[in-house]
Amino acid sequence: MKILLIIPPFKEIIYAGSIVRSSVPGAPLLGVSVLAGALLRERHSVRILDLNLCGDYSTRLSQELSAYEPDYAGITFVTPLFGIMSSVTDLVKRQRPGTIVIGGGPHATALPEDTLKSSRLDMVVIGEGDHVLPEIVSGKPLAQIQGIAYRKNGAITVNPPSAHIQDLDALAMPAWQLYEVSRYRSPGLMARRNPAGWIETSRGCPFNCCFCSKSVFGHVFRAKSLGRVIQEIRHTLGAGFKEIHIADDMFTTDISRVKNICREILNQRLDFPWATVTGIRVDRGDREMFDLMARAGCYRVSFGIESGNQSLLDAIGKGIRLEQVESSVAMAKQAGLETCGFFMLALPGETVATMRETLEFACKLDLDWAKACIMTPLPGTRIYEELKTAGRLRIKDWSQYNLYKPTNEIFDHPELDWPTVDRHFRAFYRGFYFRPRLIARKILKGIKHGTMLSDILQFSRTDWC
Repeated sequence: MKILLIIPPFKEIIYAGSIVRSSVPGAPLLGVSVLAGALLRERHSVRILDLNLCGDYSTRLSQELSAYEPDYAGITFVTPLFGIMSSVTDLVKRQRPGTIVIGGGPHATALPEDTLKSSRLDMVVIGEGDHVLPEIVSGKPLAQIQGIAYRKNGAITVNPPSAHIQDLDALAMPAWQLYEVSRYRSPGLMARRNPAGWIETSRGCPFNCCFCSKSVFGHVFRAKSLGRVIQEIRHTLGAGFKEIHIADDMFTTDISRVKNICREILNQRLDFPWATVTGIRVDRGDREMFDLMARAGCYRVSFGIESGNQSLLDAIGKGIRLEQVESSVAMAKQAGLETCGFFMLALPGETVATMRETLEFACKLDLDWAKACIMTPLPGTRIYEELKTAGRLRIKDWSQYNLYKPTNEIFDHPELDWPTVDRHFRAFYRGFYFRPRLIARKILKGIKHGTMLSDILQFSRTDWC
């Protein structure tokens, strides 16, 4: 079979109008390359079309459909990309009605029936697609494939879910050769060397934060072997990437495992910069781990902190203490790592006072970087179900369910009005980054790492008002 895997043009949609649009990473998607690898292993013909690299995405897609004539088209998307996914699907179905279009990702997994009813997709994959997608294109009867929803005789059929993959070492290697790796660039704020690529060393997160969806990878932590992790590092660097970012839901769930990965990087003399871009928990790390990470080439560690108020942390099920935050950040800094904190505003129980506490706490930690977003009740999360049950969800325009844009009125917050949230959201960035001590430190680091001009450019492109 001929399969075209399509990456929708998410940058202009998710980050347009965002305060953080100047620091958007530019890297090929890991998940799509792994799916492509699984299909190639079964001797199918596969192409990846990243519409983020196209000026006029519809023209480029039309050209690819005419030239390649795919039997199947696969589209991965998150909630705010539902609209663009529908547009891409419509274009495929208009030009090639016989091409079967398959959707996948966290939104399709959380709401499979709604996704099919609201689009022209032929079917969706529910959960991990590594084994499911090859089964679909092999021609196996759909009724026998677990983990899919599809149209049949004018109705929608949802099959039983597929089991989570336990042997991650058996997964295909990412098919990086299907990307033009050299075309990807991340700003200096996000990467020291370009192009930067992703690796996945584990799947699943055993923790239960109310705002986080576990719909695809689940709550059970599953790890790749040490040998497989090193193999993937070599594979990624061999594909032309100069820096590696960790894509795991929770990289440091097993602290001893992280230490062993770092020791093996050192033993094999692998020299490359890397960072935990997706964030780790403050209660899963110790001084030895941070020291080993720094020695093994890690230069920045990000922490999921969320709030500077302990009661809010308890309410969202974070399961951490503010003292642990301070301790972990301090240990990372002592190891020589840059530190980044992720924060959320408009959490359940949030007030003006707690939003101020969060900014004060971020400044007190003296982080190198801080990133705030608006708590968004995405489908598949506990907070989405709670707000839906309580009748507090206002709109079903999925394009508005965007963590990175200024506040919009997705739901009724019991304590806050949205203009107030928006003011404090913007004030967070000004209050954190306009501190003389931080500015001086960034100038020195920019000179040291040769990113001064890039840093100034990104700073000038940021909407601080």
